[in-house]
Amino acid sequence: MNVMLRTVLCGFLTINVCIGYAGDADFFAVRRQALMERIGDSVAVLQGVPDTRAYVPFRQDNNFYYLSGVAVPEALLLLDGSKRESILFLPPRDENIEQWEGPRVYPDPEARPASNVDKVMELPEFGDELKKRLQASRVVYTPFAPYETAASSRDRAVRYDADILGNAWDGRTSRESAFQSKLKETVGVTATIKNLSPMLDEMRCIKDETEIELLRTAAKIGALGLKEAIRAAKPGMYEYQLAAIAEFVHMWHGASGEAFFSIVGSGPNSCIIHYYKKQRRMEAGDIVVMDIGPDFRYYVSDITRTFPVSGKFSAEQAKVYGAVLEAQKAALGKVQPGASFKDLDEAVEDVFLRYGYDKYMLHGVSHYVGMSVHDTGNAVPFEPGVVITIEPGVYIPEKNIGVRIEDTVLVTEHGCEILSADVPKEMFEIEKLMSGGRSAIAVVD
Repeated sequence: MNVMLRTVLCGFLTINVCIGYAGDADFFAVRRQALMERIGDSVAVLQGVPDTRAYVPFRQDNNFYYLSGVAVPEALLLLDGSKRESILFLPPRDENIEQWEGPRVYPDPEARPASNVDKVMELPEFGDELKKRLQASRVVYTPFAPYETAASSRDRAVRYDADILGNAWDGRTSRESAFQSKLKETVGVTATIKNLSPMLDEMRCIKDETEIELLRTAAKIGALGLKEAIRAAKPGMYEYQLAAIAEFVHMWHGASGEAFFSIVGSGPNSCIIHYYKKQRRMEAGDIVVMDIGPDFRYYVSDITRTFPVSGKFSAEQAKVYGAVLEAQKAALGKVQPGASFKDLDEAVEDVFLRYGYDKYMLHGVSHYVGMSVHDTGNAVPFEPGVVITIEPGVYIPEKNIGVRIEDTVLVTEHGCEILSADVPKEMFEIEKLMSGGRSAIAVVD
């Protein structure tokens, strides 16, 4: 089949993304002050990530951006807790880079008001300034956890660093460990280097109103993309074509990219939890698991829907799907302040035990969502402002049936708000969506 994509400007082009977002300097100043209160008279230092080694867009480390809003490679941020001052260190101006890639923020008079820090200095001045600031305190906080950029999360980054360190033909320490060594060389053996990551993790776990609005928008964009892909699905298409439709919608609405590799698994691939190759041609009778999420202004969403490529669930598919949907609703009913991940797991387990599907549940029910798809945070009772997923799944390889239903969910004062509720998940709603006319992005012969 010769397939082409044709865009039609209609339904999905209506979302309003003109909201207050992480780009207002005051927004970051409040966070820096909150962190400086936590470190007391100590000093905190964060490093921005290096420039990319490929022709891909630069994306700043989540922690660095969370406190500064500055997307400049190699930048450093120093927070002086005793004086309640923040100092941003930037590389000197490089006119060659600007000629090729456009203007960047450099240490000039315009940089300070743009970032709302107390002082902007050139990167080579960092060492002397750090030693001067340490005269009042001999404690330096810096994140020990791996940095996170586009489509990266703590769990994946930790595993990567461990693999590199354990590789007999590599053995490099992490970037964070190397930075700690450089700090010790600079400040001397009498200074103490402490881990800033737990403080930042705790702060990032509870989202404020600006973050919640960004997460709402990320979920709305993700929902639009997923609905268009479901509408377009039909036998003969390839998995990667469904991903392309959703990703086009994400980019159209301002996403910088994907929060993680788009997962589209049909038939036997529906039973592979993180199937990312997307090369199979979908056949009549297949069920499809589609797990996607855009990266929108440093905040993400994570949504999964399962649907029949032919537009109608078979009896066996409907039986499994019904059990998974019941399990998800049971878990959603438990979400409220004071609840825990354990409560969600138990709610899902109870449903699957009744249906005899307990041995086919291969992963956890929930994780945090925020600046990363697997966001930071400890397994503690939920508070208002926490954002999580609810994603039970059943995978039966012998029947080529995998079903996962996932929503991004905000914990509120009295329960929860399903941020991704715009994507239907009742079986009759999915079948209606697939039979209700062609997608805004039509796939034609």
